[in-house]
Amino acid sequence: MRIVEAGVTRHTLTYRSSITTAHGQIAERPVLLLTLTDEDGHTGIGEAAPLNGFTTDTVDQAEAALLGWAGDEGGESLEGSPTARAAVDAALHDLAATEAGMPLHHYLNPDSPALLPVSTLVVGETPDELLNAALAATASGYRTLKVKVGALPISDDLERLAAVRQAVGPEFEIRLDANGAWSPDKAPGHLERLAAFDIQFIEEPVSGIAALADIMHVSPIPVAADESVRTPVDLDRLIATGAADLLILKPSAIGGISAAAGWAARARSGGLGVVVTSLLESSVGIRAAAHLASAIDALDPAPGLATSDLLATDVGIPLLADNGYLRLHP
Repeated sequence: MRIVEAGVTRHTLTYRSSITTAHGQIAERPVLLLTLTDEDGHTGIGEAAPLNGFTTDTVDQAEAALLGWAGDEGGESLEGSPTARAAVDAALHDLAATEAGMPLHHYLNPDSPALLPVSTLVVGETPDELLNAALAATASGYRTLKVKVGALPISDDLERLAAVRQAVGPEFEIRLDANGAWSPDKAPGHLERLAAFDIQFIEEPVSGIAALADIMHVSPIPVAADESVRTPVDLDRLIATGAADLLILKPSAIGGISAAAGWAARARSGGLGVVVTSLLESSVGIRAAAHLASAIDALDPAPGLATSDLLATDVGIPLLADNGYLRLHP
C-alpha cells in the first residue's frame, strides 16, 4: 500500500430532532473526513467526530492533528487526538480491505456475518412523544430500544418509561443511558424505581469509576460504563474494581478499530460484556464501528448502531437499518 494523496474535509451533521443528553442538546455538529488514495486509485475513508462530554478532543484539535499527519508530522501529530487516530485507523483499514477486494468485516474476520441486529435510540421529552417514537421503532422491526434519562426530573423519566413499557409490552428490550447525570446519593433510589420496567442495562448512572463501583453493589439493573472509561488505564481500573457489568465501546472516541478490538479483548478477559455503539457520527464512522462489531462478534447485547436514522444530513451513503438489522453489504 502506497498512499499518494490524503485529504481532510470538514462537514456539518444535522439531526432530525435535537438529542437531549445530560451533557446538553445536540442539534448539529461538525465532523471531519479523511480520504486516502493509493497509487492504483483505491480509496479509504475515515471519520473524526469529537463530541463535547464524550471525547477528550475538539474538532479543531482533531483537524490540526489530521492535517499534521497528512503533511510532514506523521503519527506524532495524532498523540493528543483519539478521534483523529480513529479516522486514520478507519481509513487505513478501509483502504486495505478495498485493495484486498473484500468487505472490511471479512478482512478482519473471514467468519463474521454481514447482518447485525441493532438497537435504536428513541427520543421524546413527554410520555406521549417517547411512546410514539417507541411504537414507530418496534413497528420498523427493532427489538431493542434505548432511552436517554437524567436530563429531566426522575418523576418525568419514570412516567416516560412507564408509558413506553406499557405500550411495547415485555418482549422488547429497553436500555437506558443517564450519561452520568445522577449523584451517588440519588442514583440508588432512581435505579430501584426504574427496575420495575425490566431494564436490560443502564449506561453511566453516575460519573466516575469509583462511583460506578459503589453503585454496582446496590443496583438492581446491570450497569454499563461509557464516558468514565477513556484510556486503557481507566479500563484496567474498571475491571480491577468490578465497577461495571458491561463496557460501552465507541471506536470513534478511543482511537479506532484497532484500539477498540484490543479494549474488547481486555474487557472480556476481565469478565465484562461488550456493546459497540456509535458516537452519533455520520454513516462513515457508524459503518466502521459496525464492521468491527461483526468482526469481534459483539452482537449480543445488540450494538447501538442505528443512529443514521437520526440524521437529517449525512455524509456518504446512509447506513440504515432494515427490520432492526444493519446489512454491511449485499
